[in-house]
Amino acid sequence: MIWVKKESDVIDLILKLIGKIEECLRASMDTIQHYLKAEIDEAKEKAKKTDHLETETDEIRREVEGLLFSGAFLPSLRGDVYVLVEAVDKIADSAEACCDFAIGQRPEIPDDFKSDFHTIAVGSINSYDPLKKAVENLLSEKGKDVSIIRERVREVGIRESDVDDLEWKLTRRIFTSDLPLAQKLHIQYWLEKITNISDRVEDASDCLNSLIFRTRI
Repeated sequence: MIWVKKESDVIDLILKLIGKIEECLRASMDTIQHYLKAEIDEAKEKAKKTDHLETETDEIRREVEGLLFSGAFLPSLRGDVYVLVEAVDKIADSAEACCDFAIGQRPEIPDDFKSDFHTIAVGSINSYDPLKKAVENLLSEKGKDVSIIRERVREVGIRESDVDDLEWKLTRRIFTSDLPLAQKLHIQYWLEKITNISDRVEDASDCLNSLIFRTRI
């Protein structure tokens, strides 16, 4: 019974974690939007909120890890759950890094590029939605539907690829512009920070895909 209780606690914490990451991503999107509008004070406040939420995700992750180390789940499954939780938590890390870079280094984005930055940020952050739904389905009390999880994982891959395509096109525009090289490199680095979010989402979806093929929760 203790073993079953630990599993239940882990599931509850993972669901709490993915919800908290969603909040963190929303705050990071708000930060980006305010920054692109040159609303620096508002951007700072949202960046602080993002940092706070990321700290909360770390705390939840550590709780999950503690339960796993104390014996929750079978040994054959425990490692995969741990890897998934670590991968999901890194999404919040990327969101925080993106906001910290903007507020700390203040990349100067030309007006001609702001719409592209916004579109890419929306795409990168929205790639999390199908992953969240897949994890919720996996941990559903009614039992998981593998076909739905696979479809959500596939959707993550499509969204991440779309972001990569937009990133490549904008990078091309940046480096064929008349901007000074230092500015090109600076804004392109922030672009990478933004798209790193969808990269981490795809990494987590790969971990989830591996988990559902190994065994069932």
